[in-house]
Amino acid sequence: MGETQQLEFSIRPNVGAGIRTFLYSQLFVTPPYPVASFAGQTVIVTGSNAGLGLEAARHFYRLNSAKLILAVRSVSKGQAAKEDILTSVKIRNDADAIEVWPLDQASSQSTLEFSERVLAELPRVDAVVLNAGINTKTFQLVEGYEQVTQVNVLNTFLLALSLLPKLRDTKTKFPDSTPHLTIVSSEAHRLTKFEEINAPNLFEKLNDEQSYAQQPRYQVSKLLEVLLARELVARLKTDSNFIAHPITINVVNPGLCYSTLGRDNNKPSLLGRLGYMILGRTTEVGGRCLVLAAAAPKSSHGEFQSDGKNQDVEAWICTSLGEKVQKKAWEQTVAILEARKPGILKAAGL
Repeated sequence: MGETQQLEFSIRPNVGAGIRTFLYSQLFVTPPYPVASFAGQTVIVTGSNAGLGLEAARHFYRLNSAKLILAVRSVSKGQAAKEDILTSVKIRNDADAIEVWPLDQASSQSTLEFSERVLAELPRVDAVVLNAGINTKTFQLVEGYEQVTQVNVLNTFLLALSLLPKLRDTKTKFPDSTPHLTIVSSEAHRLTKFEEINAPNLFEKLNDEQSYAQQPRYQVSKLLEVLLARELVARLKTDSNFIAHPITINVVNPGLCYSTLGRDNNKPSLLGRLGYMILGRTTEVGGRCLVLAAAAPKSSHGEFQSDGKNQDVEAWICTSLGEKVQKKAWEQTVAILEARKPGILKAAGL
């Protein structure tokens, strides 16, 4: 019996189909310019001092968000981003509408402090765009977990679950609101065989330095975002409070864009630079996707958004195999989140 047959979960992504979908989107589709109003709404964008997060924040301000929270690791860089937005958006001049709040998703304490501040200080939250993430060639453990996993997965969902009560409370107090929780993922979720899920403990396996490689790990983190968001939506379907006060939870793919995601890496190869020249979207165009997802209709709930519309996830995810993988990933993830914030699942309605 071969090694593949011995695996509990043998995942075989259709890479060819995924590449075709990617190329069509990059070469022939331009996401529409966002026009939906955010007047009266409070919007949070994480990782918004540069790149896609900054461009999305610029759009939210242009679209008249009443309060825009730039959640950033560096407050000084966040302040510079705020000034950049204020300078570029000529139709508004209310600087007080933008606030810069510290958030370092490498730190569970920082993540929890941010969420507690949201709960305490903001009367409402209408849209949360969880954009902060990293893609690095450097292996490092942070709080006992590999850093890409820590930032892109564990503390992204620590924050997501922590903010669910505020989003639901917003729907209760402001019935006309349509709160959105949007998690920024990627087409990269299609490319991984996710062999790590076969280990008894997924996160111990992800901590193995010998098996770490930059792009494979990024792909796994993006897949985990998709799986965990889908499982979250599936479990909330049975919560009566959520049913009575629904919010829209979706995942968005901005495509291949010029951004600051890999800013800590060395200069890309010639092939990589050519790929960006031919296929890459501008940062502004990529940022549109985040805003479109945060204004997407209820039909986007539980869906993978791309180019401003629902798109199928990788096919195996929707099979019985995908369901089993999703549940195992969820159970092992939320055990860590519950340890970081006891009671987080109950408060989120899970």
